[in-house]
Amino acid sequence: MPIFWGPKLLQGLSIAIFIAVAMLVVYWLIINRSTLGFEVRAVGFNPDAARYSGISVARNYFLAMAIAGAFAGLAGACDVLGWRYNLGQLDVTNTSGQIGFIGLAAALLGRNTALGVGAASLLFGALLTGTSGRQLDPSIFRPDLAGNLTTIIQGLVILFVGLNLGGVAVWWRKRRGKAA
Repeated sequence: MPIFWGPKLLQGLSIAIFIAVAMLVVYWLIINRSTLGFEVRAVGFNPDAARYSGISVARNYFLAMAIAGAFAGLAGACDVLGWRYNLGQLDVTNTSGQIGFIGLAAALLGRNTALGVGAASLLFGALLTGTSGRQLDPSIFRPDLAGNLTTIIQGLVILFVGLNLGGVAVWWRKRRGKAA
């Protein structure tokens, strides 16, 4: 994909950023402004209630996986067509084995909203780029430690977001107990 900003040698910003923003808008439209999105969200919140209201749970599971697969396939195509076709080569900055973990962390941090996932993705992209071997002086900070630092920060984000959700659930149960 053509680079439109920054030097090509240092992996400038390609036109894939426009594709990513467009797909965030498509995701928002599908999930928040369509009947399909309503059904998928209803099945995700409570499959039994959705089934009782006449929504096909199996169909919506399939559609949710198909939509997610289409987005993942497009992201993979942008990655493969990206900077000098370096996917899968041994490199300090290679993140092809961590893509699922990064996606999970971005979805958790963004609370599965289009705007939140976009902001979280920019955060993790900046984190990965800032700690890549090309951005660090090896005499000051060892490049092999930078990848580990990125993974630790991502793990801490998942841990703290998960703890926050668990804390809210405990608070809600206590509140419901007092009301009864």
